[in-house]
Amino acid sequence: MHLELPIKNRISMQWNHALWLFILLLSAYLQASGQVPNWRYDQALIDNGHYWLLLSGNIVHLNWAHWGLNIAGLTIVAFFFSSYGSVFHWLFVILVSAVFVGVGLYWFNPDVSTYVGLSGVLHGLFIYGGLREIRVYPASGYALLFILIGKLIWEVVYGAVPGSEELTAGRVVTDAHLYGAIGGGLAAVLLSLFDQLVKVKNGQQDTEHD
Repeated sequence: MHLELPIKNRISMQWNHALWLFILLLSAYLQASGQVPNWRYDQALIDNGHYWLLLSGNIVHLNWAHWGLNIAGLTIVAFFFSSYGSVFHWLFVILVSAVFVGVGLYWFNPDVSTYVGLSGVLHGLFIYGGLREIRVYPASGYALLFILIGKLIWEVVYGAVPGSEELTAGRVVTDAHLYGAIGGGLAAVLLSLFDQLVKVKNGQQDTEHD
């Protein structure tokens, strides 16, 4: 059995949209103010103790075309999946995905000296959204996950999706997408366990009050 959620609720405004708007405005400000070099993932600086760059590189972009593509992806998440989690849930997915991207690149991709972009985290958000979508709209949820996994397999075997590097005028670090997706999947599992624990605890409290 799966939940039924009216289509109108999928695209209605949610309080969570304040989170997406904050990300949009912050990333736009950093791009416009020339702060990208100070926020990007930089392996040499991280080696010297600037560990926050492991995370901050996810919020800045190579150029405005790169920014626009990522914000388009974020907009899809905001309007179609926001209702599937609280602000806490989405922040947790963002954080775990960002950690996996930054640490994954640092440990497994020493050839990547600098990195910018939200795309790795977006893959984590889409994985989480797809897993939650299955509970409500199984067909579209499975289709989304099938497409995402297929895309990731393509990137592992063949490299960047054709045309993506031309759009952004830069190299696409496909491994960041894989790391972000793994982070999003792990976050989904942990949040599901957390929600189950909360339900059990609330159920015990209700029993005690009865």
